[in-house]
Amino acid sequence: METRVKETNSRRVVDEFIIPKCSSKAFIVKKGQVLRVIAHEGKQVADIRFLNAHDYREQFGAYQSISLNSNESIGGWKKIRKLYSKPPWQRVMLTVIDDKVGDHLFGAQCTPKWNEIIGQPGHLSCADLFDECLKPYHLSMRDLDSAGVFNVFMPVRFLDDENGKMVFQRPSCNKGDYIDFLAEMDVLIAATSCPNDGIINNYEPKAMRYQIFE
Repeated sequence: METRVKETNSRRVVDEFIIPKCSSKAFIVKKGQVLRVIAHEGKQVADIRFLNAHDYREQFGAYQSISLNSNESIGGWKKIRKLYSKPPWQRVMLTVIDDKVGDHLFGAQCTPKWNEIIGQPGHLSCADLFDECLKPYHLSMRDLDSAGVFNVFMPVRFLDDENGKMVFQRPSCNKGDYIDFLAEMDVLIAATSCPNDGIINNYEPKAMRYQIFE
């Protein structure tokens, strides 16, 4: 899609595009720009990775972010506010400035092996999609932190029993819901429209819409 520039409230949309279902895209968001992720077709999820655009070793650290946000006045497991990079950097990469849902998962993704273990060998995975979209940047899953994923609109619940089983639920969003990230540095984004055809995507993979504002 060609870059389009238009006014939206006090910000300009400098780029917008749709990542079709079961596919992915990598792109740059510059410091000071805002990335909006929109539930384009209803209940759906996206797996997103954030890397320092100038040093790919510095990547979003999901577990560090959960812990550090729990020490903030606003933030925590579901409604995260600041996205920190993994150690040794532990810098704020992005700040969530608007979140219409506030119910997400962090640090998980489907992989070929994961699909095999759950009885779906050969099913397309988000790991496959990350590999594909990051090829132009000479990156693959081997270069990525295993827990460096933001699972947008993907809610889970932990059963109150002795095992604390994690249960996936239908996506927490409705059509048109969104989350806004303010880039605190130049960030390489890798995003997938999750191919899971179970409850994670309300039993139907869907496209996700993205806008970049400045």
